[in-house]
Amino acid sequence: MATNNRFCVIGLGYFGLNLALNLADDGAEVLAIDISEERVDLMQDRVSLAVTMDSTDIKAIKSLGIKDMDAVIVAIGEGFEASINTTAILQELGCKRIIVRAISPVHERLLRLMNIQELLVPEAEAAEHLASRLMMPGLLESYEINRDYSIFEIKVPKRFIAQTLLSINLRTTYNINLVTVKRIVKSRGLLTKGEKEVVDVIGVPSPTYLFHPEDILVLFGKEADFMKILELDQ
Repeated sequence: MATNNRFCVIGLGYFGLNLALNLADDGAEVLAIDISEERVDLMQDRVSLAVTMDSTDIKAIKSLGIKDMDAVIVAIGEGFEASINTTAILQELGCKRIIVRAISPVHERLLRLMNIQELLVPEAEAAEHLASRLMMPGLLESYEINRDYSIFEIKVPKRFIAQTLLSINLRTTYNINLVTVKRIVKSRGLLTKGEKEVVDVIGVPSPTYLFHPEDILVLFGKEADFMKILELDQ
């Protein structure tokens, strides 16, 4: 993916490290900063520049030209004092876009009082996804569009295998639309190595598409209708 975007990621814990790697893999210029030399060493040769630095040192931060970045992401996750101080420095420097990871309700409230508009709450989002998966066995992933409609990913129900999309007639029978079909070619490796899942996507399925045992269905519709499909393999 070609891009001229320039990002700075401050804090190379599990979340920040993987964010930096994914941005770099997508072609962005990435400056990665952490106070831990060990963490920074993991990023050498993986991003444009990795620097060991105390992000609460305004002189040090200013020397890196962070103000000119398209966005600065504060991903610090160990106590929020360093995150708050770093965010205040970025505001003082006039960074045009500041995105901050909130690690607790108190931290989130303080960030909102600082008028930070873009907050990341990865732990809360992960908890929400896990709750959905626990409540709906068979669900691989879900993306809420609004309160009524979502996109769901599931393994193909056994009853669909070797049948065509036309014969199943998802839209009429279940009031669900099939967006596309995926197949995993290579499973995800260790995230800290930046390895990604390799997936084949068939595009827009034709009415004659024959479902395969390895298929992952990407569906669009209402949760109540989606549940009827999940119940097929129960």
